[in-house]
Amino acid sequence: MRKMMLAAALAVVASGCSAKRIAAEPPTERLASSQTSVRAAEEVGAARVPEAATYLAYAQHQLATAQQLMSEGRYESADLQLQQAEADAQLAFALARTVPLENEARRMVEQVEQLRSNPR
Repeated sequence: MRKMMLAAALAVVASGCSAKRIAAEPPTERLASSQTSVRAAEEVGAARVPEAATYLAYAQHQLATAQQLMSEGRYESADLQLQQAEADAQLAFALARTVPLENEARRMVEQVEQLRSNPR
């Protein structure tokens, strides 16, 4: 009976170790996806839109941190950094596209209101 329990315990430990190895692969797909998101945010000019620039900087920093973690073999931590980098890059992308449009729309509304208040 003791031998069976010991064997069962060893089997559980061994399966846990093998599962950990499977989960500890480099997150190369997420790295590529995060890099693509950062590049897209850069290409739409996120660095020139103050509301977006902050998130772009976060994403770039998280990407660099993730690459360092990957080089150290800390794949789970790297994956978390990459998830955050991708989210921040996507937010920077969205802000870079919408904030200038919102600002232009506000300017146009102000012009229309000014024309209405000062008819010729």
